[in-house]
Amino acid sequence: KLSLAYKKKIDLVFITNPSSMHINTVLKLKNLKNTYIFVEKPLDSNLKNINKLKSFLRRNNNKIFVGFNLKFHDGYQRLKSIINNDKQLGKLNYTIFKYGENLKNFHKYEDYKISYAAKKNLGGGVSLTSIHEIDLMLDLFEDCKIINSHIDKLSNLKIDVEDFSASTFRCKFKKKKIISLIILDFFQFTTERYIKMIFENGEVYLDFNSNYLSVSKKNSKKVYKYLRNKNIMYKKEIKIFFNLFKNKKQIPKEFSLDNSIRSLKIVEKIKK
Repeated sequence: KLSLAYKKKIDLVFITNPSSMHINTVLKLKNLKNTYIFVEKPLDSNLKNINKLKSFLRRNNNKIFVGFNLKFHDGYQRLKSIINNDKQLGKLNYTIFKYGENLKNFHKYEDYKISYAAKKNLGGGVSLTSIHEIDLMLDLFEDCKIINSHIDKLSNLKIDVEDFSASTFRCKFKKKKIISLIILDFFQFTTERYIKMIFENGEVYLDFNSNYLSVSKKNSKKVYKYLRNKNIMYKKEIKIFFNLFKNKKQIPKEFSLDNSIRSLKIVEKIKK
């Protein structure tokens, strides 16, 4: 209960309730001081109370870590290293970030119709639920701006939020212009989550579901395989958070409040 937090010295806090409650939950913990706060992605469903949150954190010297767990996937970390260091691939031209999954299978332990992902008042919708793809794009590239976007309710799912989102972005990678496409849906029969990167001299493809990364060039193809165990990236994420707390370090920018605000601003634009 939140009332217990008013009476005790709290060192660590985990905010894992529905997205629309994240910021208000932090603000209710009025006695928190010098505390490390882990917030499940996204930071919230909107930025309405962001100034109150910033003031609260600054006044009490609290630090927020926003958990975007896909950044801890071994395949993603290798992808990031390869595209930043492999000069043989040449110029990157465009990237596709794709996520598709049937919401009925999203959480097998609950009726999808009462899931936070299915309800507007809880911060649902495919754009917010799959904010990972926007976060990964911002992590890989610079100066990303929306060219166009479209959200819609296309399926027969009994939800009051969008189940489809498609957006095109103009970004920069190594100071050169690239295009990024982000396509998300809640009704796809087969589950997909991948990043496909088209270079002048090759392709890089990361499949999060089948857990492999392939790097294709003119005369070669290399495939890296990973364990099918989602807990690995979650454990790495929590370990880093605990180490930050233990050593009283600042939150790295890729998990910071400012980083989470960037991705949420984009989702707000897409939803408009």
